[in-house]
Amino acid sequence: MNNEPTQESTKMEPKWSLITSIRNRIIEGLLLVLPFAITYWVIAWLYQTFRGLILDAVIAKVVEVVFGVGVEPPEFFVNFVAPAIAILVVLFGLYVLGMFLHSRIHRLFDWVVLHVPGVTVIYASVRKMFATLQSQRQAQKFQRVVLVPFPHPGMKVPAFVTSSCVDVATGKKILCVYVPTTPVPTSGYMLMLPEEEVTEVSWSLDDTLQAIMSGGISVPEKVEYFPIAG
Repeated sequence: MNNEPTQESTKMEPKWSLITSIRNRIIEGLLLVLPFAITYWVIAWLYQTFRGLILDAVIAKVVEVVFGVGVEPPEFFVNFVAPAIAILVVLFGLYVLGMFLHSRIHRLFDWVVLHVPGVTVIYASVRKMFATLQSQRQAQKFQRVVLVPFPHPGMKVPAFVTSSCVDVATGKKILCVYVPTTPVPTSGYMLMLPEEEVTEVSWSLDDTLQAIMSGGISVPEKVEYFPIAG
């Protein structure tokens, strides 16, 4: 049987090589553009959401104060200057509200909302979550990265330690960890497991997030997968 390449296959090789090269360049171009495109999409979505909630009303008020009622303002002012002023006004308003965080006015507002039927459960849960985040920020508690056995024995996934508690029966320290999913780390699982069942790793928070979002493509070179024998 003759396995030598035919004249036709020899002629096709440069053609397929050119197609493969073009395809690879297109893929590399997508990999270059996609991070910028996704970042732009997220920022644009946040801005449009924020604008629909509060900015449009502030922009209209800024235009009314500067030009008065019934006057057609310049298009440049409406599209660029007014939104910039509105953002500064909102940021200043949030700064002023931050001064009342631990004031009597805030405690009075909490008391009123916490006694409204139907609203109490939602507000209390959200309030507790943000209070926890605030206390962690003030205490400068940085999350550490660990490996946990999930979803089956013999497998391990990176997780973030969020808090800890103590088991009543044994007195063992139980870790609460958050296991993010690929490629969107904002969704995931909250697990509770004994501290001795987790494996400490030297990955930083940024390294771990990059590894998760890339599906393991951008992963640190070394990992402490197997516990070091003491």
